[in-house]
Amino acid sequence: MPIYQYDCAGCADRVEVLHRSAASMDNASCPRCGSAELTRVMSMFARARTGAQRLEEVDIEAQQAALQDGDERSFARWARRAGAEYDEALGTNYRELAEQTEAGEDPVDRFDAGHSFEHNLQHGRMRAERERQAKEGA
Repeated sequence: MPIYQYDCAGCADRVEVLHRSAASMDNASCPRCGSAELTRVMSMFARARTGAQRLEEVDIEAQQAALQDGDERSFARWARRAGAEYDEALGTNYRELAEQTEAGEDPVDRFDAGHSFEHNLQHGRMRAERERQAKEGA
């Protein structure tokens, strides 16, 4: 039972449609608006990476650029994404900062988030490198 992604002309959304049989692929309709005007698109796929590889691939300039607006909503969006992607690897609490900001609080960590993110990233990279060297030495 494959799941395909489609662009819907009716509501202009990208939607996923579960096909229970090959025959159902011919009469797919949008689960949001019911339109049959769907164009199948290629789905994104994930590539397995180690925590160290993920940290090495972080574009710090892009992360800091995302923080340039300085408003609470932009920070909360950034913190939620950063938390989902990096909290575990960096030992940070960006998700919690996003929740505080969305609740109307103004956490002090928001004011220098770019610098502290870069600092946490550097420490995370060093920790990952030490772990890699320890594994190779064992």
